[in-house]
Amino acid sequence: MILVRGPKDPAVLHAVLPRSRPVSPGDLPLVTRITDDIDTAHSTADRLREVGCLVVIVEEPIDRQGSAFCEDHPAQFAALSCKQCDNAICPGCIAAAGGEPLCTPCRLKFERRTRSNRRRQLMLTLVFVAFLYKVWGHLKQDAEQIHGTAPITIGIMQFAPKADIGANIIRQLNQATPDTPSGGSLRDLASWLNTEYSRYTGDKERKFRVESRGPFAVDIAPPALRKPGDTWFKAMFRAWRYPRYFRQLALDHGIPADKFTVKVYVAYGGRSPDMAAHSRGSSKGRVAMTFVSIDELNPGYPLVTIAHEIGHALGANDAYDAQTSRAIHPEGYVEPFRRPLYPQRYAELMAVDIPISRLQEQEISTLTQLRVGHRTAAEMGWIPPEQATLFYTPSEIKPEEKLGGTRLEQNEMDTGTEAEEE
Repeated sequence: MILVRGPKDPAVLHAVLPRSRPVSPGDLPLVTRITDDIDTAHSTADRLREVGCLVVIVEEPIDRQGSAFCEDHPAQFAALSCKQCDNAICPGCIAAAGGEPLCTPCRLKFERRTRSNRRRQLMLTLVFVAFLYKVWGHLKQDAEQIHGTAPITIGIMQFAPKADIGANIIRQLNQATPDTPSGGSLRDLASWLNTEYSRYTGDKERKFRVESRGPFAVDIAPPALRKPGDTWFKAMFRAWRYPRYFRQLALDHGIPADKFTVKVYVAYGGRSPDMAAHSRGSSKGRVAMTFVSIDELNPGYPLVTIAHEIGHALGANDAYDAQTSRAIHPEGYVEPFRRPLYPQRYAELMAVDIPISRLQEQEISTLTQLRVGHRTAAEMGWIPPEQATLFYTPSEIKPEEKLGGTRLEQNEMDTGTEAEEE
C-alpha cells in the first residue's frame, strides 16, 4: 500500500496504521507492506480514506527478485534488476551508479574496489618510476665510468676443479717467472689494455686496473644457459640466472664481485681443445665468462679469450665471420691495407687470431701480438665512430684496383698464391 497523502491530523492516522514514529510530510509517498491478503489491504485502505488519506494499493509478485519496489528505496517503483545481485532497483539507483544497473550496496562495493585499484595502480606507477630512476642512475654512472676519466676495474675470478688445481696452464697464467715472455700471463693484461687505450687516446694515465683472484679449488656446476625448446621468457631467465651463479660462487669465496666495473669469471676444466667456444661476454652487467681447457699448451690462447670477452663487456662486437671463424676484412684486421696484406703482424682483439693468408689464421702466443682495431676502439668509446670510418676509407683508389675488383682481391694478387698452395 502506498500512502500518497496523509490526514490533516497525524494522530488519526496512527489509530488506523500504527507505526513506531509518526508519519511526517517528508516521508510521503510512503510504501508500507501491511498484509499478503488483498481483501484485508482494501479494508485498511478504506479506513485510511475515511480519515482523509490518499491511498494506492499495489499487489507485489510472489517472487521477491521480481519485486515491484526498489530494495534500497521502498517508496520507489522498481525499474530494473541489479546486474550483480538481481535485487530490484529504481531509476534513482541507476542515476547514482552513473547509468549502470547497480543497487546501492553493489555500487558502494564497486566504488571501493575501483578506489583500491587506482591506489594500487598509482603505487605501482610510483614504484616503476623509482625503478626507472634507479636504472637510469645506474646506467649514467656506468657510462661515466666506462667513458669518463674514472679508472675501470676488472676483477678476474678463477675457479678450477680440485683435481686440476695444479695444472700447468693455471701455473703459466698465474705464476709468471723472469723467463715468462712479456704478455704471457694474467698480470700483463692491465699493462696491455692501458697501452692500447693510450695508443688511441694519448692518455698516459692507468685507465684499467686488473685484479686477479684465485684459482679457487671448486667443482663448478653452472646452470644451463639454454636448452632446446626454451621459450623467450625461459631463455631470458636462464641468461639472468647464469651469471648470478658465478657471482654467488665469488661471494662464497669472499669476493664481492660487484665492486668491479667488469666481472670476469674464468673456469678451468675439460679436455676439449675448443673450450673457449663456450665463453661469453656481455655489456649488460659488464660480465664475462671464460672457459679454459686443462690441456691447453699455449697460454696466449686463454689470454686472448679473456681479453676478447672483456671487449664484449665494454661494448665491442665480434669482428670475425660466424660461419668460418675467420677475421672480417677490413674491421677484423689491425692493418687492413698493408702491402702485402698477408701475413698480418697482429691479431685484432675481436677477431682473436692472426690472418696469415686468405684461408689461414694463427693463434697468438703472447699479448704483444694482439691489438685493438679502430672499429673496436670506437665501439668501446675510445675514439669517435667517424674516426674509425675514416681509417677504413683509403685515401685513393688506384686504376689497377678498379680493374682488379675489390681492394682485398688486389692485395691478395700482390702477395701471390704461395699461402694457398701450401
